[in-house]
Amino acid sequence: MAVVRLQLAPNTTNAVGLDSESDFYTQIERAGLQGVPVNAVAIAELLGLVVRHEVMQDDLSGYLERRGNSWVVGVNSYHHPNRQRFSVAHEIAHYVLHRGQQSKFVDSTFARRTGASSDPMEKEADRFAAKLLMPEKNINRLFDSGMTSIQDLASHFGVSSLAMQYRVQELGYSVA
Repeated sequence: MAVVRLQLAPNTTNAVGLDSESDFYTQIERAGLQGVPVNAVAIAELLGLVVRHEVMQDDLSGYLERRGNSWVVGVNSYHHPNRQRFSVAHEIAHYVLHRGQQSKFVDSTFARRTGASSDPMEKEADRFAAKLLMPEKNINRLFDSGMTSIQDLASHFGVSSLAMQYRVQELGYSVA
């Protein structure tokens, strides 16, 4: 006998009461989803988002699009699991921050989007995803306990070394 996860109907009413970024963090805390490494798919599902792992070209990391009354997150199934987690977190950011501005977001790979011509919404979604996956208080606690290796921190948070390096630099730490 096998156990199979049922596909539940998507939440179309935004039952978590999400009106702001602050509401978002309150809701994930109430749901017990603030642990590290962050379960981005569970958070997406809490928000009523449908997450689909799909075959995509390598330079595409994912998308968020409205389909009828639902929002769907597509994630590149060929990418590393850490990259996929960041992509889901990035799409959650678009949902929380930008869903009233557009009905579709198609996102290229993070490392290829770092130039000055980047879309401000993409940068904002990247920062939101980094904050979600690598909470400042957890980083500070690890630094205080003596964990200062980018590799070790990245492994702890389930992110790439490059994402971890950007995050600690954003928090004011120097990387030697």
